[in-house]
Amino acid sequence: MKGSNAKQNKALNLRLALSQIVALGPISRVEIARNTNLTKQTITNMVETLLEHDLVSEVGIKKAEGAGKPSKMLCFNEKAAYSIAIRIMENELFVGMFKLNGDCINSLTTLFSPNELVSKATYLVNTLVNIENIDSSKVLAVGLAMQDSNNFALDAHKVAKETQVALAESLNLPVALESTASACAAYQMLFGEAQTLQSFVYVHIGNRVESSVVYNRDILLGQNGLTGALGDIFVTPETDNDTGELGRLNDFSSLNSLKAALNIDNQKHDDFLANLTADNKLLESWVNRAEEPMRIAIHTIESIFNSQTIILGGAINDWLLDPLIKQLRPSIPSIAHSGERQVIRLIKTPEVSQITQKGIATLPLYAALGFENHHILYCPTALQATPLQALIYALDA
Repeated sequence: MKGSNAKQNKALNLRLALSQIVALGPISRVEIARNTNLTKQTITNMVETLLEHDLVSEVGIKKAEGAGKPSKMLCFNEKAAYSIAIRIMENELFVGMFKLNGDCINSLTTLFSPNELVSKATYLVNTLVNIENIDSSKVLAVGLAMQDSNNFALDAHKVAKETQVALAESLNLPVALESTASACAAYQMLFGEAQTLQSFVYVHIGNRVESSVVYNRDILLGQNGLTGALGDIFVTPETDNDTGELGRLNDFSSLNSLKAALNIDNQKHDDFLANLTADNKLLESWVNRAEEPMRIAIHTIESIFNSQTIILGGAINDWLLDPLIKQLRPSIPSIAHSGERQVIRLIKTPEVSQITQKGIATLPLYAALGFENHHILYCPTALQATPLQALIYALDA
């Protein structure tokens, strides 16, 4: 995206400058101006504002090529504020306190019933603020993601939107809501494997298999704001004896399919992963069964989108993801084979066990970096915005 030197576009230019520093820092003012088509003076003004709010810091000097002056380098200050991550999986609640770059400070988990979700989440947030002795005015916003295996996608999305509003009003904080896959894709763009990529697809293995399609560094939205139900694609010609339907990816490669194979139910997610062992024969059998449907899904993504790469992660751990990725190779030939490639076809998410929480925690920052991202944010009616919230979300202080 390119900026404008018109005064009325100051807010847009500020976000452009900040997004450059977040994704590409350490970076100089000259480099930001070159990347955004803004004048150096405009960038200097934007950077001064960001420095005043402690969102960026000067970290050193880069020698100029030729006879030019050395440039001061700019980095994002992940300690400028805090974000709260709330992840809801079925009847399990995760709440974490994070730096703005997705580094976890502390977290708590609990089980809940539907009528106590908001009260328990509010209690856990307040508990973390007190435990860490954090000034509540330093909490920028909340990131929220919900994964519901019991409802259809549209019904689950409506429930998530209602929960977003209820949490925002209870906490008196802005709440940014996205699907789990899109939250992880946002993290990959800001701090992960996709910092320099323009297009990719993030595939998330959770209770369902989700995906997020990124084009020109924007997360694409479908009808009703929904997209990415990758687990619903048909991957086998066999039909279910009860429903007569073809086999879907969720039936083979999701965590729900793994839990069914292991005959595990009603167990907290973290306990479920902790109790898995790499030598479990049933686990090996699941990987063998999940491999070909996942290969078909990856081939489908490549054939339709032909993005720069596919990033594979999930609410799982490394030793579970590694054997699955190993068996995905060799990949089925697709349009991705054509022409020269600068990026490999499939990238594994590093430290995959942390990607879900990191993704959700970076949603407050992601929501701020472009007005096109503001649709994911809900601000409570009684919010008296802090100076940082007013700046980063273009609110009235």
